[in-house]
Amino acid sequence: MYKLLLILLLQSTFLFSQEFYNSNPLVVHRITPDIINNVISQTRQNVAFRMQLDHKLLKDGHQSRLNYFLIVDPFPSYGSELKVQLPKKELDNLELSEIRSSLDTLMGIELHVQHGVLYDNNSLTVVKSTDQESVISFTFNKSTLPKELKHFGEMTGYVYIENGVLTKIVVKNSKRFSLRGIEVNKFNRTTYFKPVQERGYLVSGSTLDIVGTYDGSPYEEHLMGTVVSYWNANREEVTFEHGLIKRRVVIDDDSYEVVALDLDRFFPILGKEARKAGFELPKPFGITLVNMFQDTNMHMTSFEIDGLGIDLNKILDGDSTYRSLTYAPLLRADLWVLPFVSLSLILGGTDTNTDVHLVSDSGLSIPNPILPNILPPITVIPPGGALNGSLHTNSVLYGVGATIAGGFDNYFTTIDFQYMVAYTPSKDVTLDMMIITPIVGYTFNDYDTRLFIGAQYQRLAQEITFALDFNDQNGQPHSLSGSVGLRSDEWAGVIGTDYSFSRNWSSNLLYSQGVDRKNVVLGITYRF
Repeated sequence: MYKLLLILLLQSTFLFSQEFYNSNPLVVHRITPDIINNVISQTRQNVAFRMQLDHKLLKDGHQSRLNYFLIVDPFPSYGSELKVQLPKKELDNLELSEIRSSLDTLMGIELHVQHGVLYDNNSLTVVKSTDQESVISFTFNKSTLPKELKHFGEMTGYVYIENGVLTKIVVKNSKRFSLRGIEVNKFNRTTYFKPVQERGYLVSGSTLDIVGTYDGSPYEEHLMGTVVSYWNANREEVTFEHGLIKRRVVIDDDSYEVVALDLDRFFPILGKEARKAGFELPKPFGITLVNMFQDTNMHMTSFEIDGLGIDLNKILDGDSTYRSLTYAPLLRADLWVLPFVSLSLILGGTDTNTDVHLVSDSGLSIPNPILPNILPPITVIPPGGALNGSLHTNSVLYGVGATIAGGFDNYFTTIDFQYMVAYTPSKDVTLDMMIITPIVGYTFNDYDTRLFIGAQYQRLAQEITFALDFNDQNGQPHSLSGSVGLRSDEWAGVIGTDYSFSRNWSSNLLYSQGVDRKNVVLGITYRF
Protein backbone atom coordinates (compact mmCIF):
# COMPACT_ATOMS: atom_id res chain seq x y z
CA MET A 1 0.00 0.00 0.00
CA TYR A 2 2.73 2.47 1.01
CA LYS A 3 4.80 1.45 -2.00
CA LEU A 4 1.85 2.14 -4.32
CA LEU A 5 1.32 5.61 -2.83
CA LEU A 6 5.02 6.41 -3.24
CA ILE A 7 4.96 5.39 -6.90
CA LEU A 8 1.87 7.51 -7.56
CA LEU A 9 3.48 10.49 -5.81
CA LEU A 10 6.68 10.21 -7.88
CA GLN A 11 4.70 9.88 -11.12
CA SER A 12 2.56 12.92 -10.38
CA THR A 13 5.66 14.95 -9.48
CA PHE A 14 7.22 13.97 -12.81
CA LEU A 15 4.10 14.97 -14.72
CA PHE A 16 3.94 18.40 -13.17
CA SER A 17 7.68 19.11 -13.51
CA GLN A 18 8.26 18.06 -17.12
CA GLU A 19 8.09 20.40 -20.12
CA PHE A 20 5.19 19.61 -22.45
CA TYR A 21 6.05 19.04 -26.07
CA ASN A 22 4.29 21.07 -28.80
CA SER A 23 3.15 23.62 -26.24
CA ASN A 24 4.08 26.35 -28.74
CA PRO A 25 0.81 27.31 -30.49
CA LEU A 26 2.51 27.49 -33.90
CA VAL A 27 4.17 24.11 -33.47
CA VAL A 28 0.75 22.67 -32.63
CA HIS A 29 -0.32 23.72 -36.13
CA ARG A 30 2.87 22.23 -37.62
CA ILE A 31 4.30 25.66 -38.38
CA THR A 32 7.86 26.49 -37.38
CA PRO A 33 7.87 29.69 -35.28
CA ASP A 34 10.95 30.88 -37.20
CA ILE A 35 8.66 31.75 -40.08
CA ILE A 36 7.85 34.96 -38.19
CA ASN A 37 11.40 36.11 -38.96
CA ASN A 38 10.39 36.41 -42.62
CA VAL A 39 8.16 39.35 -41.77
CA ILE A 40 11.37 41.31 -41.10
CA SER A 41 13.92 39.51 -43.29
CA GLN A 42 12.72 37.57 -46.32
CA THR A 43 16.32 36.64 -47.23
CA ARG A 44 16.13 34.08 -44.41
CA GLN A 45 14.02 31.91 -46.69
CA ASN A 46 17.35 30.80 -48.27
CA VAL A 47 15.86 31.00 -51.73
CA ALA A 48 16.11 33.75 -54.34
CA PHE A 49 13.05 35.56 -55.61
CA ARG A 50 11.82 38.40 -57.80
CA MET A 51 8.95 40.51 -56.51
CA GLN A 52 6.87 42.95 -58.51
CA LEU A 53 6.09 46.12 -56.55
CA ASP A 54 3.43 48.76 -57.01
CA HIS A 55 4.42 51.81 -54.94
CA LYS A 56 2.03 54.73 -54.38
CA LEU A 57 3.08 57.83 -52.44
CA LEU A 58 1.35 61.02 -51.28
CA LYS A 59 3.86 63.52 -49.88
CA ASP A 60 3.96 67.32 -49.76
CA GLY A 61 0.70 67.42 -51.67
CA HIS A 62 2.16 65.48 -54.61
CA GLN A 63 1.10 62.01 -55.68
CA SER A 64 3.41 59.56 -57.43
CA ARG A 65 3.31 55.96 -58.50
CA LEU A 66 6.05 53.57 -59.60
CA ASN A 67 6.04 49.94 -60.67
CA TYR A 68 9.34 48.08 -60.41
CA PHE A 69 10.91 44.76 -59.39
CA LEU A 70 12.92 43.82 -56.33
CA ILE A 71 15.38 40.92 -56.64
CA VAL A 72 16.64 39.18 -53.51
CA ASP A 73 19.47 36.71 -54.08
CA PRO A 74 21.20 34.97 -51.13
CA PHE A 75 23.52 32.89 -53.33
CA PRO A 76 26.37 35.17 -54.59
CA SER A 77 29.84 34.35 -53.28
CA TYR A 78 30.00 37.72 -51.50
CA GLY A 79 26.75 37.20 -49.55
CA SER A 80 23.13 38.24 -50.01
CA GLU A 81 22.39 40.79 -52.71
CA LEU A 82 19.47 43.15 -53.25
CA LYS A 83 18.80 44.67 -56.67
CA VAL A 84 15.98 46.72 -58.14
CA GLN A 85 14.80 46.76 -61.73
CA LEU A 86 13.50 50.21 -62.63
CA PRO A 87 11.58 51.02 -65.80
CA LYS A 88 13.93 52.88 -68.14
CA LYS A 89 11.19 55.31 -69.15
CA GLU A 90 11.02 56.52 -65.52
CA LEU A 91 14.77 57.00 -64.92
CA ASP A 92 14.69 60.75 -65.59
CA ASN A 93 12.18 61.16 -62.75
CA LEU A 94 14.17 59.13 -60.21
CA GLU A 95 17.10 59.94 -57.94
CA LEU A 96 19.36 56.91 -58.44
CA SER A 97 21.71 58.05 -55.66
CA GLU A 98 18.83 57.95 -53.17
CA ILE A 99 17.83 54.50 -54.41
CA ARG A 100 21.40 53.21 -53.97
CA SER A 101 21.48 54.73 -50.48
CA SER A 102 18.23 52.93 -49.64
CA LEU A 103 19.68 49.67 -50.98
CA ASP A 104 22.78 50.20 -48.85
CA THR A 105 20.61 50.65 -45.76
CA LEU A 106 18.52 47.58 -46.62
CA MET A 107 21.64 45.48 -47.16
CA GLY A 108 22.97 46.53 -43.77
CA ILE A 109 19.66 45.61 -42.16
CA GLU A 110 19.56 42.23 -43.88
CA LEU A 111 23.07 41.36 -42.71
CA HIS A 112 22.16 42.45 -39.18
CA VAL A 113 19.01 40.31 -38.95
CA GLN A 114 20.16 37.16 -40.76
CA HIS A 115 20.82 35.50 -37.42
CA GLY A 116 19.03 35.59 -34.11
CA VAL A 117 15.37 35.33 -33.17
CA LEU A 118 13.50 38.48 -34.17
CA TYR A 119 10.29 37.67 -32.28
CA ASP A 120 9.59 37.11 -28.60
CA ASN A 121 8.87 33.40 -28.31
CA ASN A 122 7.19 33.86 -24.91
CA SER A 123 4.70 36.32 -26.39
CA LEU A 124 2.96 33.77 -28.67
CA THR A 125 -0.69 33.75 -27.59
CA VAL A 126 -3.80 32.21 -29.13
CA VAL A 127 -6.37 35.00 -29.52
CA LYS A 128 -8.83 33.06 -31.67
CA SER A 129 -9.36 29.36 -32.24
CA THR A 130 -12.15 27.75 -34.29
CA ASP A 131 -12.35 24.77 -36.58
CA GLN A 132 -11.84 27.03 -39.58
CA GLU A 133 -9.48 29.74 -38.31
CA SER A 134 -6.85 30.31 -35.64
CA VAL A 135 -5.17 33.62 -34.86
CA ILE A 136 -1.96 33.78 -32.79
CA SER A 137 -0.54 37.09 -31.61
CA PHE A 138 3.11 37.90 -30.88
CA THR A 139 5.52 40.76 -30.28
CA PHE A 140 9.09 41.31 -31.46
CA ASN A 141 12.38 40.90 -29.63
CA LYS A 142 13.57 44.49 -29.19
CA SER A 143 17.16 43.49 -28.41
CA THR A 144 17.72 41.88 -31.85
CA LEU A 145 16.14 44.60 -33.98
CA PRO A 146 18.51 47.11 -35.62
CA LYS A 147 17.97 50.83 -35.12
CA GLU A 148 16.17 51.21 -38.46
CA LEU A 149 13.52 48.66 -37.37
CA LYS A 150 13.03 49.66 -33.74
CA HIS A 151 9.46 50.73 -34.51
CA PHE A 152 8.56 47.04 -34.82
CA GLY A 153 9.38 46.66 -31.14
CA GLU A 154 6.20 48.56 -30.24
CA MET A 155 3.93 46.64 -32.63
CA THR A 156 1.83 43.50 -32.39
CA GLY A 157 1.79 40.75 -34.98
CA TYR A 158 -0.99 38.30 -35.80
CA VAL A 159 -0.53 34.91 -37.49
CA TYR A 160 -3.61 33.76 -39.43
CA ILE A 161 -4.13 30.04 -39.99
CA GLU A 162 -7.13 28.94 -42.07
CA ASN A 163 -8.13 25.28 -42.17
CA GLY A 164 -4.71 24.34 -40.81
CA VAL A 165 -2.80 26.37 -43.46
CA LEU A 166 -0.80 29.53 -42.77
CA THR A 167 -2.16 32.33 -44.96
CA LYS A 168 -0.72 35.61 -43.67
CA ILE A 169 1.03 37.47 -40.87
CA VAL A 170 -0.19 40.99 -40.09
CA VAL A 171 1.87 43.52 -38.12
CA LYS A 172 0.28 46.79 -36.99
CA ASN A 173 0.81 49.60 -34.54
CA SER A 174 -1.33 50.44 -31.53
CA LYS A 175 -0.02 53.98 -30.99
CA ARG A 176 1.43 56.89 -32.92
CA PHE A 177 5.20 56.88 -33.61
CA SER A 178 7.87 58.66 -35.69
CA LEU A 179 9.57 57.05 -38.70
CA ARG A 180 12.00 58.85 -41.06
CA GLY A 181 10.44 62.22 -40.19
CA ILE A 182 6.90 60.87 -40.62
CA GLU A 183 4.42 61.04 -37.75
CA VAL A 184 2.74 57.68 -38.32
CA ASN A 185 -0.89 57.21 -37.29
CA LYS A 186 -1.43 53.89 -39.05
CA PHE A 187 1.13 51.22 -39.91
CA ASN A 188 -0.01 47.91 -41.36
CA ARG A 189 2.31 45.37 -42.93
CA THR A 190 0.87 42.10 -44.22
CA THR A 191 3.00 39.21 -45.45
CA TYR A 192 1.21 36.47 -47.39
CA PHE A 193 2.34 32.84 -47.49
CA LYS A 194 1.67 29.77 -49.60
CA PRO A 195 2.61 26.14 -48.90
CA VAL A 196 5.12 24.45 -51.20
CA GLN A 197 4.50 20.70 -51.69
CA GLU A 198 4.92 19.72 -48.04
CA ARG A 199 8.23 21.62 -47.94
CA GLY A 200 6.87 24.38 -45.72
CA TYR A 201 5.90 27.88 -46.75
CA LEU A 202 7.25 30.66 -48.93
CA VAL A 203 6.24 34.31 -49.06
CA SER A 204 3.85 34.92 -51.93
CA GLY A 205 3.46 38.67 -51.48
CA SER A 206 3.25 41.57 -49.09
CA THR A 207 1.53 44.91 -48.56
CA LEU A 208 2.53 47.98 -46.56
CA ASP A 209 0.22 50.85 -45.61
CA ILE A 210 1.49 53.95 -43.81
CA VAL A 211 -0.77 56.90 -43.03
CA GLY A 212 0.35 59.98 -41.13
CA THR A 213 1.79 63.46 -41.57
CA TYR A 214 5.08 64.82 -42.90
CA ASP A 215 5.99 68.42 -42.08
CA GLY A 216 2.37 68.98 -41.13
CA SER A 217 1.05 67.74 -44.49
CA PRO A 218 -0.85 64.49 -45.09
CA TYR A 219 1.36 61.53 -45.87
CA GLU A 220 0.27 58.19 -47.33
CA GLU A 221 2.38 55.34 -48.61
CA HIS A 222 1.00 52.13 -50.06
CA LEU A 223 3.18 49.28 -51.30
CA MET A 224 1.89 46.05 -52.81
CA GLY A 225 4.31 43.29 -53.73
CA THR A 226 3.76 39.99 -55.50
CA VAL A 227 6.44 37.33 -55.89
CA VAL A 228 6.61 36.40 -59.57
CA SER A 229 9.39 33.79 -59.39
CA TYR A 230 11.54 31.79 -56.98
CA TRP A 231 14.77 29.92 -57.78
CA ASN A 232 17.52 27.96 -56.08
CA ALA A 233 21.32 28.31 -56.21
CA ASN A 234 21.36 26.61 -59.64
CA ARG A 235 18.86 29.16 -61.04
CA GLU A 236 16.23 26.40 -61.18
CA GLU A 237 12.67 27.57 -60.64
CA VAL A 238 10.75 26.80 -57.46
CA THR A 239 6.95 26.95 -57.77
CA PHE A 240 4.21 26.82 -55.18
CA GLU A 241 2.27 24.16 -57.06
CA HIS A 242 5.05 21.79 -58.13
CA GLY A 243 8.03 22.66 -55.94
CA LEU A 244 11.41 22.53 -57.72
CA ILE A 245 11.22 22.17 -61.49
CA LYS A 246 14.08 21.84 -63.96
CA ARG A 247 13.51 25.16 -65.67
CA ARG A 248 16.00 27.99 -65.59
CA VAL A 249 14.65 31.32 -64.38
CA VAL A 250 15.19 34.36 -66.61
CA ILE A 251 15.09 37.70 -64.81
CA ASP A 252 16.65 39.98 -67.45
CA ASP A 253 14.36 42.53 -69.06
CA ASP A 254 15.55 45.11 -71.61
CA SER A 255 12.87 47.60 -70.59
CA TYR A 256 14.27 47.80 -67.04
CA GLU A 257 17.49 49.24 -65.63
CA VAL A 258 19.17 47.20 -62.88
CA VAL A 259 20.43 49.21 -59.90
CA ALA A 260 22.64 47.36 -57.44
CA LEU A 261 25.52 47.91 -55.04
CA ASP A 262 29.08 46.89 -55.88
CA LEU A 263 29.55 44.20 -53.25
CA ASP A 264 32.09 42.04 -55.13
CA ARG A 265 35.09 43.85 -53.65
CA PHE A 266 38.59 42.55 -53.08
CA PHE A 267 38.84 44.15 -49.62
CA PRO A 268 38.55 43.04 -47.00
CA ILE A 269 40.19 39.75 -47.86
CA LEU A 270 37.90 36.94 -46.60
CA GLY A 271 35.13 39.54 -46.37
CA LYS A 272 32.98 37.61 -48.83
CA GLU A 273 33.12 34.54 -46.64
CA ALA A 274 32.35 36.60 -43.53
CA ARG A 275 29.33 38.25 -45.16
CA LYS A 276 28.17 34.87 -46.47
CA ALA A 277 28.23 33.60 -42.89
CA GLY A 278 26.01 36.51 -41.88
CA PHE A 279 28.54 38.84 -40.28
CA GLU A 280 27.98 42.55 -40.71
CA LEU A 281 31.25 44.25 -41.69
CA PRO A 282 32.15 47.94 -41.73
CA LYS A 283 32.69 49.55 -45.10
CA PRO A 284 36.30 48.87 -46.15
CA PHE A 285 37.59 52.44 -46.61
CA GLY A 286 37.50 55.19 -44.00
CA ILE A 287 38.63 58.79 -43.64
CA THR A 288 38.78 60.20 -40.11
CA LEU A 289 39.35 63.78 -39.05
CA VAL A 290 40.95 63.68 -35.59
CA ASN A 291 41.38 66.51 -33.10
CA MET A 292 43.62 65.64 -30.17
CA PHE A 293 44.32 67.72 -27.07
CA GLN A 294 46.95 66.54 -24.58
CA ASP A 295 48.29 67.99 -21.33
CA THR A 296 51.51 66.24 -20.28
CA ASN A 297 53.70 66.73 -17.22
CA MET A 298 57.20 65.56 -18.08
CA HIS A 299 60.22 64.58 -16.03
CA MET A 300 63.71 65.76 -16.88
CA THR A 301 66.19 63.01 -17.66
CA SER A 302 69.10 65.15 -18.88
CA PHE A 303 70.04 68.82 -19.01
CA GLU A 304 72.79 70.37 -21.08
CA ILE A 305 73.77 74.05 -21.56
CA ASP A 306 76.33 75.01 -24.18
CA GLY A 307 77.64 71.47 -24.21
CA LEU A 308 78.00 71.34 -20.42
CA GLY A 309 76.13 68.52 -18.75
CA ILE A 310 74.32 69.37 -15.52
CA ASP A 311 73.86 66.93 -12.61
CA LEU A 312 70.12 67.22 -12.10
CA ASN A 313 70.05 65.49 -8.72
CA LYS A 314 72.39 68.12 -7.22
CA ILE A 315 70.88 71.21 -8.80
CA LEU A 316 67.10 70.91 -9.17
CA ASP A 317 64.52 70.14 -6.49
CA GLY A 318 61.07 68.56 -6.62
CA ASP A 319 59.21 71.81 -7.32
CA SER A 320 60.57 71.94 -10.87
CA THR A 321 57.93 71.28 -13.52
CA TYR A 322 57.94 70.63 -17.26
CA ARG A 323 54.48 70.89 -18.80
CA SER A 324 53.55 70.44 -22.44
CA LEU A 325 50.21 71.42 -23.98
CA THR A 326 49.66 69.96 -27.46
CA TYR A 327 46.90 70.33 -30.03
CA ALA A 328 47.12 67.99 -33.01
CA PRO A 329 44.70 68.02 -35.97
CA LEU A 330 45.18 64.78 -37.92
CA LEU A 331 43.80 62.99 -40.94
CA ARG A 332 43.68 59.22 -40.78
CA ALA A 333 42.92 57.02 -43.81
CA ASP A 334 42.31 53.34 -43.10
CA LEU A 335 41.49 50.14 -44.95
CA TRP A 336 40.14 46.87 -43.57
CA VAL A 337 42.49 44.42 -45.28
CA LEU A 338 40.93 41.52 -43.34
CA PRO A 339 37.58 41.40 -41.51
CA PHE A 340 39.51 41.78 -38.26
CA VAL A 341 42.60 43.81 -39.31
CA SER A 342 42.73 47.43 -40.44
CA LEU A 343 45.80 49.34 -41.66
CA SER A 344 46.02 53.13 -41.67
CA LEU A 345 48.10 56.13 -42.70
CA ILE A 346 48.26 59.25 -40.52
CA LEU A 347 49.16 62.81 -41.53
CA GLY A 348 48.77 66.07 -39.64
CA GLY A 349 50.52 68.57 -37.45
CA THR A 350 51.04 69.62 -33.86
CA ASP A 351 51.00 72.93 -32.06
CA THR A 352 52.87 72.60 -28.76
CA ASN A 353 53.53 74.98 -25.89
CA THR A 354 56.06 73.81 -23.29
CA ASP A 355 56.41 75.68 -20.00
CA VAL A 356 59.55 75.03 -17.93
CA HIS A 357 59.83 76.03 -14.26
CA LEU A 358 63.26 75.15 -12.78
CA VAL A 359 63.76 75.59 -9.03
CA SER A 360 67.18 75.26 -7.37
CA ASP A 361 68.04 75.74 -3.68
CA SER A 362 71.77 75.76 -4.40
CA GLY A 363 71.54 77.78 -7.60
CA LEU A 364 72.95 77.02 -11.03
CA SER A 365 76.07 78.68 -12.46
CA ILE A 366 78.08 77.82 -15.53
CA PRO A 367 81.60 78.88 -16.62
CA ASN A 368 81.78 82.05 -18.69
CA PRO A 369 82.04 80.87 -22.31
CA ILE A 370 84.32 83.79 -23.29
CA LEU A 371 87.15 83.56 -20.71
CA PRO A 372 86.17 80.73 -18.38
CA ASN A 373 89.39 80.91 -16.32
CA ILE A 374 89.36 84.69 -15.89
CA LEU A 375 85.79 85.97 -15.90
CA PRO A 376 83.39 84.95 -13.09
CA PRO A 377 80.81 82.20 -13.77
CA ILE A 378 77.42 83.09 -15.21
CA THR A 379 74.52 82.59 -12.82
CA VAL A 380 71.64 80.93 -14.59
CA ILE A 381 69.53 80.34 -11.43
CA PRO A 382 70.41 82.24 -8.26
CA PRO A 383 70.39 80.22 -4.97
CA GLY A 384 66.80 79.64 -3.86
CA GLY A 385 65.57 81.11 -7.14
CA ALA A 386 63.85 79.81 -10.24
CA LEU A 387 64.16 79.94 -14.00
CA ASN A 388 61.01 80.16 -16.09
CA GLY A 389 60.91 79.64 -19.80
CA SER A 390 58.51 78.63 -22.52
CA LEU A 391 58.90 77.03 -25.89
CA HIS A 392 56.41 77.06 -28.78
CA THR A 393 56.88 74.63 -31.63
CA ASN A 394 54.95 73.55 -34.71
CA SER A 395 55.65 70.10 -36.09
CA VAL A 396 54.62 67.94 -39.01
CA LEU A 397 53.22 64.61 -37.86
CA TYR A 398 53.06 61.46 -39.98
CA GLY A 399 52.86 57.75 -39.27
CA VAL A 400 51.20 54.39 -39.75
CA GLY A 401 48.75 52.37 -37.70
CA ALA A 402 47.06 49.01 -37.38
CA THR A 403 43.92 47.86 -35.60
CA ILE A 404 43.00 44.31 -34.61
CA ALA A 405 39.30 43.89 -33.80
CA GLY A 406 36.99 41.12 -32.69
CA GLY A 407 33.71 40.63 -30.93
CA PHE A 408 30.91 38.35 -29.82
CA ASP A 409 27.26 39.31 -29.73
CA ASN A 410 27.23 42.95 -28.56
CA TYR A 411 30.67 42.78 -26.94
CA PHE A 412 33.81 43.85 -28.79
CA THR A 413 37.50 44.40 -28.26
CA THR A 414 40.17 46.21 -30.27
CA ILE A 415 43.91 46.85 -30.02
CA ASP A 416 45.11 49.92 -31.88
CA PHE A 417 48.80 50.44 -32.74
CA GLN A 418 50.22 53.74 -33.98
CA TYR A 419 53.79 54.66 -34.81
CA MET A 420 54.24 58.37 -35.56
CA VAL A 421 57.07 60.77 -36.27
CA ALA A 422 57.01 64.49 -35.44
CA TYR A 423 59.38 66.70 -37.39
CA THR A 424 60.00 70.29 -36.26
CA PRO A 425 61.45 72.26 -39.22
CA SER A 426 62.51 75.29 -37.15
CA LYS A 427 64.71 73.13 -34.90
CA ASP A 428 65.45 70.38 -37.44
CA VAL A 429 64.45 67.90 -34.74
CA THR A 430 62.76 64.54 -35.35
CA LEU A 431 60.89 62.77 -32.54
CA ASP A 432 59.22 59.36 -32.72
CA MET A 433 56.38 58.00 -30.63
CA MET A 434 54.54 54.72 -30.16
CA ILE A 435 50.90 54.58 -29.02
CA ILE A 436 49.08 51.34 -28.16
CA THR A 437 45.42 51.39 -27.08
CA PRO A 438 43.70 48.14 -26.02
CA ILE A 439 39.98 48.51 -25.22
CA VAL A 440 36.89 46.39 -24.53
CA GLY A 441 33.33 47.59 -24.93
CA TYR A 442 29.64 46.97 -25.47
CA THR A 443 27.35 48.01 -28.33
CA PHE A 444 23.93 49.44 -27.48
CA ASN A 445 22.04 48.64 -30.68
CA ASP A 446 18.99 50.66 -29.65
CA TYR A 447 21.04 53.83 -29.83
CA ASP A 448 23.80 52.88 -32.32
CA THR A 449 26.25 53.70 -29.55
CA ARG A 450 29.31 51.87 -28.28
CA LEU A 451 30.87 52.43 -24.87
CA PHE A 452 34.38 51.21 -24.08
CA ILE A 453 37.09 51.24 -21.45
CA GLY A 454 40.73 50.29 -21.61
CA ALA A 455 44.24 51.64 -21.37
CA GLN A 456 46.69 53.58 -23.48
CA TYR A 457 50.45 53.28 -23.76
CA GLN A 458 52.45 56.26 -25.03
CA ARG A 459 56.20 56.18 -25.47
CA LEU A 460 57.13 59.81 -25.98
CA ALA A 461 60.89 59.69 -25.80
CA GLN A 462 62.02 63.16 -26.76
CA GLU A 463 64.63 65.82 -26.40
CA ILE A 464 63.87 69.54 -26.55
CA THR A 465 66.50 72.01 -27.71
CA PHE A 466 66.29 75.63 -26.59
CA ALA A 467 67.90 79.07 -26.89
CA LEU A 468 67.87 81.18 -23.74
CA ASP A 469 68.37 84.94 -23.49
CA PHE A 470 68.79 86.36 -19.96
CA ASN A 471 70.70 88.89 -17.83
CA ASP A 472 73.17 87.73 -15.19
CA GLN A 473 73.48 89.15 -11.65
CA ASN A 474 75.47 92.10 -13.03
CA GLY A 475 72.81 92.91 -15.61
CA GLN A 476 74.91 91.68 -18.51
CA PRO A 477 72.89 90.03 -21.33
CA HIS A 478 73.74 86.46 -22.31
CA SER A 479 72.54 83.95 -24.88
CA LEU A 480 72.76 80.24 -24.14
CA SER A 481 71.60 77.15 -25.96
CA GLY A 482 71.04 73.67 -24.66
CA SER A 483 68.86 70.57 -24.64
CA VAL A 484 66.54 68.86 -22.20
CA GLY A 485 65.74 65.15 -22.21
CA LEU A 486 62.18 64.44 -21.07
CA ARG A 487 59.95 61.48 -20.29
CA SER A 488 56.47 60.88 -18.87
CA ASP A 489 54.59 57.95 -17.35
CA GLU A 490 53.73 55.65 -20.23
CA TRP A 491 50.35 54.14 -19.22
CA ALA A 492 46.98 55.82 -18.70
CA GLY A 493 43.36 54.70 -18.38
CA VAL A 494 40.89 55.19 -21.24
CA ILE A 495 37.12 55.63 -21.45
CA GLY A 496 35.15 56.57 -24.52
CA THR A 497 32.13 56.27 -26.78
CA ASP A 498 31.40 55.85 -30.47
CA TYR A 499 28.12 56.92 -32.12
CA SER A 500 26.94 56.04 -35.64
CA PHE A 501 24.86 58.71 -37.36
CA SER A 502 24.36 56.43 -40.35
CA ARG A 503 26.08 53.53 -42.06
CA ASN A 504 28.59 56.00 -43.51
CA TRP A 505 29.11 58.60 -40.76
CA SER A 506 30.20 58.09 -37.17
CA SER A 507 31.97 59.98 -34.41
CA ASN A 508 34.00 58.95 -31.40
CA LEU A 509 35.15 60.60 -28.20
CA LEU A 510 38.01 59.25 -26.08
CA TYR A 511 39.27 60.51 -22.73
CA SER A 512 42.51 59.26 -21.24
CA GLN A 513 44.05 60.11 -17.88
CA GLY A 514 47.13 58.84 -16.13
CA VAL A 515 49.76 59.95 -13.64
CA ASP A 516 51.44 62.41 -16.02
CA ARG A 517 48.91 63.18 -18.75
CA LYS A 518 45.35 63.97 -19.74
CA ASN A 519 44.22 63.37 -23.28
CA VAL A 520 41.00 64.08 -25.22
CA VAL A 521 40.46 62.81 -28.77
CA LEU A 522 37.47 63.69 -30.94
CA GLY A 523 37.09 62.01 -34.32
CA ILE A 524 34.61 62.21 -37.22
CA THR A 525 34.69 59.27 -39.66
CA TYR A 526 33.27 58.73 -43.12
CA ARG A 527 33.30 55.14 -44.44
CA PHE A 528 32.68 54.02 -47.99
